[in-house]
Amino acid sequence: MKKRILSFFLAICLAMIPMTAMAAESQGAVSRTAAEPENSHGAPAYGTKAATETKRALYEEIRRVTRALQPAVDAAAPLTASHNVKTDNYSDADAMGLIYETQGSGVILAMDQNAVYISTAAHCLKHENTEVEFADGTRCAGTVVYRNPAKDVGFIVVETEALTQRTLEAISPAPGMSAQEAGKSQGDLLFAVSSSDGPNSLALPGILDQYSVEYPNNPQQDVLQFYSDISYGSSGGALYTLEGIWTGSVSGGDTYGICWAVPYGDIVAEFNSWLTMMAMQQAATAA
Repeated sequence: MKKRILSFFLAICLAMIPMTAMAAESQGAVSRTAAEPENSHGAPAYGTKAATETKRALYEEIRRVTRALQPAVDAAAPLTASHNVKTDNYSDADAMGLIYETQGSGVILAMDQNAVYISTAAHCLKHENTEVEFADGTRCAGTVVYRNPAKDVGFIVVETEALTQRTLEAISPAPGMSAQEAGKSQGDLLFAVSSSDGPNSLALPGILDQYSVEYPNNPQQDVLQFYSDISYGSSGGALYTLEGIWTGSVSGGDTYGICWAVPYGDIVAEFNSWLTMMAMQQAATAA
């Protein structure tokens, strides 16, 4: 009950904050010896100095609340460890020898005898090459098979023949459903897994605000809204309930603790759309 009351307090206060969207991936241009930012992110200051200070104070309140909830998340996170992956999407070297890289997070959506299907954010898949790191530390090349920037959903496939039996036994698809179907309501504790520094490198508390809001990054899209202290590199990572149910994948956030996730149902719909497209192409080839 205390957690929910704190959330409602935050909801009332944060409703006054203008939302400036950002993507939550980690990007850079790297050479053989050094790394430098490809671009910088951040929200411009809105309104008066006093208004900015109010926003910062509210963000500190989010940080205080989520820090208090961290032990509960630390206890629940191991339940999801086999589902989470790191994604590393990078370009070929340009004329200056620079390689542009986007590091993000991902979650295993499905597996069969031929492939492991990984969901991540479309904005984490901008370049030609992709490498996936699994929970046991195994790194393997992946293929980007689907990318829909309008929904910020993308899929990577890793062939099972490229993985050892040990790795296959260490990984599994994440069970998923919408936050509403999972019985979660405003004020309930969720957590986001960031794998940008390696699979399961961070599990960060989040507080559910609304099942569906208009996405500042794309007004034609509805996303789940939650409060958290997630950082760059979280994009594509799963947002879980404490029971280990995948409810959506992180897409972005503002600089004051308001965050957004693509709902699980939207991800599955995109996956089914891709499967249908593949089946049609195979049928046309066989005809």
